[in-house]
Amino acid sequence: MVAAATHSLCEAANAMVQGHASEERLSASAKEVAASTAQLLMACKVKADPGSVAMQRLQGASTAVKRATEALVKAAQQSREEDDQSNLTVNKRMVGGIAQEIQAQAEILRKEKELTDARNKLMQIRRDRYKDRPPEDDDSSSSF
Repeated sequence: MVAAATHSLCEAANAMVQGHASEERLSASAKEVAASTAQLLMACKVKADPGSVAMQRLQGASTAVKRATEALVKAAQQSREEDDQSNLTVNKRMVGGIAQEIQAQAEILRKEKELTDARNKLMQIRRDRYKDRPPEDDDSSSSF
């Protein structure tokens, strides 16, 4: 159960950072990891000697899992917040701002040229395909 919950938590964190999942899914997955770890710890407490070294180490591991899941949730939330902020930094200086604008216009022109080239290529493919088609027999198709 702990392994499956941990796997689900990692998937939720990754999906959230990529913008495909919500914070609620991540929080629910983190709570599932904490709950399954606590359940495992309780099952071990019932069967193990409470003062044993192994039990103390298991309790320490449980605490570490709890801290790690909290840190993962926090890191994913911070990453998401950073991504939500604008990725474009506009240069406020006159020369820098003009240079950014020229670069943006050049990129638009380059992409428009690529689009025109792609359209021309498609048109040429269609022309060549049309030219290579065998002529249809007009006598057999006109039976009106």
